Amino acid sequence: MPPRSDAEIEEPGIDRIVRTVCAPNCSGTCGVKAFVRDDRIVKLEPASYPDPRYERICLKGIAMATQRLHGPDRLSQPMIRAGARGEGKWREVSWEEAYAFLAEKLERIAAQYGPSANSWMSMTGNYSIKSSLAPMRIANQLEGTTFSNMGMMGDGNCPATMLAFLGVMSSAQRYEDHVGSKLIILVAKNVADTAHSEMHFLFEAMDAGAKLVAIDPRFSRTAAKADQWISIRPGTDTAMLMGMIAAIREGGLIDEPYVTANTNAPFLVRSDNGMFLRAGDLKEDGGNAYLVWDDESASIVPSREALRPRLRGAIEVSLRDGTTLGCRTAFDVQEADWDGFSIEEAADLCGLDADTIRQLGIEYARTDPATIILGQGVQRYFNGHTAFRAAMTLGALCGKIGKPHAGVHWMDGAMLQMVTALDFASQWVVPDGKVGGTLPGTRMMDIITSGHPHPVKSLWLTKYGFGTQAPLFKRFVKEVLPELDLFAVTEQVMTPAAEYADIVLPCVSFLEEELDIVGGGENFYVQLRQRAVPPVGQSRSDWEIFAGLMEHMGRGGPWRMSAEEVCEGILRDHGHPLIRAITLDQLREGPVEMALPTPYVPFQDLQFPTASGKMHIYQEELAEFGEATLVFKEPLEGHRSKLSRRYPLTLINSHHVHSVHSQHLGLGYIREQLPEPRLEIHPEDARQRGIADGDAVRVFNDRGHFKVRITVTEAMRRGSVNLPQGWKREDFIEGHHSDVMNLTINPAQDRLMESNFNFFDNLVEVEKA
Repeated sequence: MPPRSDAEIEEPGIDRIVRTVCAPNCSGTCGVKAFVRDDRIVKLEPASYPDPRYERICLKGIAMATQRLHGPDRLSQPMIRAGARGEGKWREVSWEEAYAFLAEKLERIAAQYGPSANSWMSMTGNYSIKSSLAPMRIANQLEGTTFSNMGMMGDGNCPATMLAFLGVMSSAQRYEDHVGSKLIILVAKNVADTAHSEMHFLFEAMDAGAKLVAIDPRFSRTAAKADQWISIRPGTDTAMLMGMIAAIREGGLIDEPYVTANTNAPFLVRSDNGMFLRAGDLKEDGGNAYLVWDDESASIVPSREALRPRLRGAIEVSLRDGTTLGCRTAFDVQEADWDGFSIEEAADLCGLDADTIRQLGIEYARTDPATIILGQGVQRYFNGHTAFRAAMTLGALCGKIGKPHAGVHWMDGAMLQMVTALDFASQWVVPDGKVGGTLPGTRMMDIITSGHPHPVKSLWLTKYGFGTQAPLFKRFVKEVLPELDLFAVTEQVMTPAAEYADIVLPCVSFLEEELDIVGGGENFYVQLRQRAVPPVGQSRSDWEIFAGLMEHMGRGGPWRMSAEEVCEGILRDHGHPLIRAITLDQLREGPVEMALPTPYVPFQDLQFPTASGKMHIYQEELAEFGEATLVFKEPLEGHRSKLSRRYPLTLINSHHVHSVHSQHLGLGYIREQLPEPRLEIHPEDARQRGIADGDAVRVFNDRGHFKVRITVTEAMRRGSVNLPQGWKREDFIEGHHSDVMNLTINPAQDRLMESNFNFFDNLVEVEKA
């Protein structure tokens, strides 16, 4: 039955029906209708959209509205620690006392160590623009420090790699554009569980004739629906994609005119340092232009002036100092490296048959249109950035980028255009003209414990289940907390991180937020979040909490705005012209889609916002790391490492269809589906260890251990185990899965943007408990 019109408000026993937007951190941003009786939500329904294909709802949103909103665990009043950190002793205080406590701490720390010693870190537990930007706004106003979140959430590899390759951090067609593709390759993308509201688009594409291929170590619910499942060794996606490149090279299937015209493959590379030859290398006033050999003029010219740039070849050039230097095209340099990597080597690395890789590579090259969709699982390895680069390189070599029903996608198009703060005008995020600093979240613990590059003595977390989602929480408690004079947490319930806070501030849920702007994750709609029920107890929004503190500190001027004025400012000052064109009055009437061309095809004009205007197959900025060309590097803790002799199993952490991180697993409806954490293991791996389905096991490595029950299933690839993530420490028999994880900095990723939390790149052993 289709959802009823939002205008229908007559329903027996219902006081009002409010259209708002869900915020479960799944990126779905589903519009929902909240049916309210006596200021409590008694029912949720999908809300209408201009395109009814986006009218969806799921158990996560229903459970949040009916079980968490007024649940027994909700925090309703500020609390200040009354005992030792983690002891669980609290005293409830008024907001004025809470503000006085915070102000005294923040001002004293700033006076003693400098304003940058006060820090904020915000995650994605609430998808909305005002909520997402408020911590950055207060940090800037107080000239404090913001810890970035992209790397720490394990989502930094793709945007960094896409930025280097394409000049943008995310881009993709609409989901409905997949209907029309003839081949869809999913790489570690479990749509049925992690973007289930959009899975029907893939079914429609298959009904229209598309072949669906799922590359995943697990036989996920998506793989179960695919035409082909390729069970790959964890962390070897780059090798798989490079094997496909070897297959298209072997078959002579590279679209050389497309590569020559639209990538930096013809650019000349210096033999002495691996950097591009620039015009300034040849003459004093030459500038920084990239150079190519132009067959039309039989000379070296700036790439933008070339009529027929040469794709392959070597040449000697005379530098401006009179010396002679050999140069080759970037494609020549890349192909020389690829010559040493065969399909058979790729198959051996991936644990696959060579024909499987060869056939898929040839099929991809010959099928038009064909698309590749990458999931989060790809980037959560130490060298995960190379997998995204490999996929984009494959797409470029076959001429698939910039075409309808094709392309190489991550996060389904809209995510980084609309949800993050990247496109906002600085005057909104920088009140009073003050600017703080930004430090990488993946280095947060090292920075706080070392005091470099500067002391950090306070940390305020918002929208972040740090105790379940971060690695090495024990280290945080033992080493980091003692260095902090203030640890504040804004939360709805007492999370494992909040238990160690000095002060806990109760915040509203998305159903209690007065007004906020929500950008799409899986679609291109902008929506208005509206309050469905009054805030529980003394709960306040992030904006209200920070505004109240700034008022207490005598700096409240920039925060003296109504919710309407804030939302109007967000729209007015947004950096994206298509969002600036949307008004608050329009959003009150319903979702507004960004006025993009239909069908929307990123880079259809084949213009790329990179330094050269081309796709960057060759990346000189990574030359010092041996990654100027696309290469495969083993996982940090792979099956071929010496460590695997002691710890032979790769531990990965999937998302379950009924949970996103930690915010759903404590709710009754969800517990009916997921009563306890279960480690998935292949029957042969279980047999070798003398364990059976339902047994309690100890999962361990040199860093720590946890105990949990197992599910024996052929859905797991041998040599790998999986634990659906988001569970709290008390859910385990003993320990927590974060105890076995590592957070190792990758310098190449740091050069692109920020090193990524590689929480799939962990070897463990399993034994009966």
